[in-house]
Amino acid sequence: MIQLTASDGHKLDAYRADPSGKPRGGIVVIQEIFGVNSHIKQVADGYAADGYVAIAPAMFDRGQKGFDVGYSPRTLPRAARSARRSPPTWR
Repeated sequence: MIQLTASDGHKLDAYRADPSGKPRGGIVVIQEIFGVNSHIKQVADGYAADGYVAIAPAMFDRGQKGFDVGYSPRTLPRAARSARRSPPTWR
């Protein structure tokens, strides 16, 4: 995990995956409503395995720092509430 700074000074977390050799480029992996969870980290790791630096910013950090839930039907309402109440991080 790394920390990014938005243009207004807000600090947000991000998952960064680096390739083993010289990067071919960079990719931003955008989370689903479930946060930067294990699946999003695996997606970023897959791009890193293909030679890309991959960064997955925690888009909900303004509303709830560290938000990360799984994909069960039980967590879906919580994820939807978090997505609705989290102000945009990309300012």
